[in-house]
Amino acid sequence: MTISAERRGRAFSEAQTFAEFIESMQVNQADFRANFASYSLTEAEKAFFAGLPGPLDVLVLAHDWCGDVLANLPLFGRIEADTGKLRLHIIPRDPHNTDIAAAYPYPLDGSTRIPAYVFFNQAGEELGVFIERPAVITALQKGWSADFFAANPGLEGKNKPLGDLPEEVKQPLLKYLKARRREAQAEEKAAILQEIQPILNRTLTLVN
Repeated sequence: MTISAERRGRAFSEAQTFAEFIESMQVNQADFRANFASYSLTEAEKAFFAGLPGPLDVLVLAHDWCGDVLANLPLFGRIEADTGKLRLHIIPRDPHNTDIAAAYPYPLDGSTRIPAYVFFNQAGEELGVFIERPAVITALQKGWSADFFAANPGLEGKNKPLGDLPEEVKQPLLKYLKARRREAQAEEKAAILQEIQPILNRTLTLVN
């Protein structure tokens, strides 16, 4: 399922740029800026993007409270800033864009998750979608959560969903996960680039 050209155009017209999204952030702004500053592209990565026709439009569903947005949207902002081959159009999922989110469900369970990145070429043809985070980060987070509860045996909630935890457990856990994920930024970048490269390469196939 995809969205219509009319719906895409309406979303683009209502979207924020990357800079506007940062300025509008109510939470996590300092950490978001720090993550953007710490991301960098290698010469080989820049060369890959230089070989793409573009820029490509990326419709992004995001909220500033989301840990995955905090972790990886800055990478897409860095790619946009350093290569000029992406144009980010950022919209909130809730409450008015749930129809777009529903058009791109998470493949493992059909839920709607953020961030969701939908790539379009200059002709408006959809190239593919990247949702939430790389699988390697999901696996690492399970280990980090186990480490947190092992270091804090007095806290209850091990193996419970984050949303079911009391605030006195959730907040220190989130702080711990945020710090550990920042340490894994290089792994996250490599995994994301590996996942989106086939999507971006489709524009070459369509051009040729």
